[in-house]
Amino acid sequence: MADPVTTVPTLDEKQSDNVSLEKTDAVDDDARMAKEVEEFEERLERDEAANEEYLVQEAYEVAIKVLSTRDDPSLNPLTFRTFFLGLGFSAFGAVLAQIYWFKPQTLNVSTLFLLVLSYWLGTAMHYSLPSHGIFRWINPGPFNVKEHVAIIIMSSSAATSATAIQIISVQDLYYSNRLNAGLAIFILIGSQLLGYGFAGLLQDMLVRPTKCFWPATISTANLFQALHFDNQMTSKRVRLFWTLFLVMFVWEIIPQWIFPLLTGVSIFCLAANHNPVIRNIFGGASNNEGMGLLAWCFDWNLIGSNCLFNPLWLQLNEDIGIFFTYILMAGVYYGNLWRAKDFPFMSQAIFAEDGTQYNQTALLTNGKFDPAKYAELGPAFFSATNALGFMTSNLSLGATFTHVFFWHWQDIKPFLKTFNPWNKEEFVVHDAHYEKMKVYKQIPRWWYFVLLAAAFAIAQATNYAAHSHLPWWALICILLISLVMSMLFATLAATIGFKEFSSSANSFYQMIISYMVPGDPIANLYGALYGQHPQGQCIAMLQDLKLGQYTKLPPRVTFSMQIMGTVVGAILNYIMMITIIDAQRADLLTIAGTRLWSGQNAQGFNTNGISWGGLGPQMFGVHGVYHIVPICLAIGVFTPLPFIAAWYIWPKAGFENFSAPIILQYSCYLAVGINTQVNPSMAIGLFSQWWVRTRYPRWFTKYNYIVAAALDGGTQVISFILNFAVFGASGIPHSFPEWWGNDLSLSTDRCMLPE
Repeated sequence: MADPVTTVPTLDEKQSDNVSLEKTDAVDDDARMAKEVEEFEERLERDEAANEEYLVQEAYEVAIKVLSTRDDPSLNPLTFRTFFLGLGFSAFGAVLAQIYWFKPQTLNVSTLFLLVLSYWLGTAMHYSLPSHGIFRWINPGPFNVKEHVAIIIMSSSAATSATAIQIISVQDLYYSNRLNAGLAIFILIGSQLLGYGFAGLLQDMLVRPTKCFWPATISTANLFQALHFDNQMTSKRVRLFWTLFLVMFVWEIIPQWIFPLLTGVSIFCLAANHNPVIRNIFGGASNNEGMGLLAWCFDWNLIGSNCLFNPLWLQLNEDIGIFFTYILMAGVYYGNLWRAKDFPFMSQAIFAEDGTQYNQTALLTNGKFDPAKYAELGPAFFSATNALGFMTSNLSLGATFTHVFFWHWQDIKPFLKTFNPWNKEEFVVHDAHYEKMKVYKQIPRWWYFVLLAAAFAIAQATNYAAHSHLPWWALICILLISLVMSMLFATLAATIGFKEFSSSANSFYQMIISYMVPGDPIANLYGALYGQHPQGQCIAMLQDLKLGQYTKLPPRVTFSMQIMGTVVGAILNYIMMITIIDAQRADLLTIAGTRLWSGQNAQGFNTNGISWGGLGPQMFGVHGVYHIVPICLAIGVFTPLPFIAAWYIWPKAGFENFSAPIILQYSCYLAVGINTQVNPSMAIGLFSQWWVRTRYPRWFTKYNYIVAAALDGGTQVISFILNFAVFGASGIPHSFPEWWGNDLSLSTDRCMLPE
């Protein structure tokens, strides 16, 4: 009898068995983790958990201790109410956002405003519409959380004035080049879909893991769950939300309209309101007034809820940066660096040598830089604090590369391996919320590759058809840079909530294009569009995908809602832009505008294009006054090294919590805008994220994020009403009678007016 044949497993088979065992272990771990989280949530709901169980030790723990993993897969997100309210609010938000963009007082359409309003209308539709027989399709039952989230994702995707609109309007107003409707709408859609394609490639790394908890979504998701999971009549969280909502709704009328001094109370300004040094250092309640040192703000519209939900160490790094801001801005100006005292303390304009505003339109011939005209006009200058802002932004950008790749390489490495077609190692995610999402069909990665390819084709085609002067190779370079920057900044936004990258990124891309295509403002504007806009849209979509994961909205529904909102928003953005430009062209082209219409945003965007695109080499080249600005990108790469070295030497001292990108970004944070909100924001942040979180963890876990949503919600709803009722958005402004707390001859905080 022949000997039995013994089969020896091959190396590949052994590896396959090992992978199978690892997958089985991972599945068991995930199931065990999900069960433990559910048991913990049940104890929290019954108030049976020990006080220490409520304590949030690591920032990402709020995703489990504040938000519920509860889900009901039978809930239908795609109902008549979803499409009716989603399309309605998308149209409303897109039209409103575009109107705001051409107003003297620019106001964003608030997501919380849309959330509250859609909740009221969705609930009203449930109670008022028939629900029997054929009408069951129209009113299938109570207005559920998944309908609500789908509506908000669709409408918030539409409720913006897209960056592409700025270029289209600038070409129409200043270069007599009106793009045809189809081309303009495709530019709008293509530039946004590029960002969605980026997001799809990055979602495995930046959405699914617990560590990527996206702090900005916590209060929104918490409000969704409170409104739909808690009992409306007995829930303390819901009662607290509506109480604070109404209090802020009433209170905000006072600082915003009746008593504006409350937006910035400065003892120094009250004591000496005709001293420019006092104004520069201690004033700050009016735009570009001063740094607001030791001033106090009572207007939540300026403070905002970031201080309630941003992690403690993010806020501490921001505070360190702001401390440096006071020193650096005062030092640069009073040290007369770059002839600082010849120009205003704070300004985003460009100046001639004599201190007057630079005649930018006289610089161009056929839309391009003219050396002969530049020789007549002479060099251009920034205010010193504005130039300092460019420096710190570039330092921060450089530091971001080192910081993210050093501290997050272990998160990035396995994700990058998944793009290797020969890689057999699965990218495993352990997250209680994601575990519940596995019952829904996921979005295949190839969908995003197809979307990205289509968007790239649209971008190249429209870039050529619009006569942007941006070469095809420059567009490819900008998109590759944008993808890398999207990953870096989205990592910081996902893990610690750092999101102060929009304005600095725009300047960064304009600087890059000024070297690629010098002397061409239009090419510069398009380069900024295809750099900054996809990056911003990528981060926005990743945040929406995380919100969908927290609220258990099927991923394919989230994807569809964003695409629909984008298309609706693009079409209506363009229609409203053409309507307003045709009716108000003369007013939009004037410097001051009118009380009802202003071209300030278009003018500012055009100014940036001319300064970077037309004057980039002259201002930032080797012999330029501000040649240090681009060099700061390289210097910034090395700035995280002292923290890294200190961490190696003293690994338990906490140096891993210090972030060079955040500190540097905030080291000239006060160079623009209103600044009196900084001090209360610091104080409230420490109170909430340190004192309350550590001393009263039970209260913090249950109510902190609901308080944040309520304060923002009430403020934003009344701000919207005031904008139309008394601030002139609907036609005629109605100023409150002038009195001591509303003195129009001085700044809002009663300091002397800015120069």
